[in-house]
Amino acid sequence: MRYGTDDEHPFDTDNRAWRRLRDVTSEHFDAITWNRDPDGRPVLLTLRDMRTGDTVTLAVLDSLEIRDPHALLAVHTNGDLGAHGPTSGAEAAHSHAATLALDSTTLAVTRPVPLHDPAVTDLPATGWVDLPPDLAHVLRPTLDDARTAVLVLLDRTEGWLAAVGPFPNHAAADTWQPADGPGRTADRLTVPLHPITIEQAQP
Repeated sequence: MRYGTDDEHPFDTDNRAWRRLRDVTSEHFDAITWNRDPDGRPVLLTLRDMRTGDTVTLAVLDSLEIRDPHALLAVHTNGDLGAHGPTSGAEAAHSHAATLALDSTTLAVTRPVPLHDPAVTDLPATGWVDLPPDLAHVLRPTLDDARTAVLVLLDRTEGWLAAVGPFPNHAAADTWQPADGPGRTADRLTVPLHPITIEQAQP
């Protein structure tokens, strides 16, 4: 079947959410992907229930890739530390601070931080950001429940931190270990990563 060649909605077949969707659906459904000629872009995904034969077809409109993942760390007046994101770059993370300030009466300070890829155990020097030493001494993880988590490595003496993630849950974050460097001796704070909207994730 041939579909139009107009590409108003770009799509990256390496999109991680798309790949995961294909993996998950293929375990439970007979999944058929309808591709467009001549570039092979997926435009429809048909899922057929293997037991009953019922089907549903989903339109594949576009994709969004976060190339420079950041999170916005939020510190509250009692020292509770949480994270929001991921966003595409520091600018988008910083922009989300105004939204948080409107929704919280206890927000003390926010800080955009790069999210280090958990698949890489070497933490680059550029992954560490400075904090006021007096603030670094009072930080503690927020107990809010969230589906995903970020591991914050905190050097309270130097007043800097690095963020690793996202992780699918707190347990996965707790088991991650850096290869070497200051991350090996830093305090480990596993904090909830609260999702933001697609619009808020972009600069």
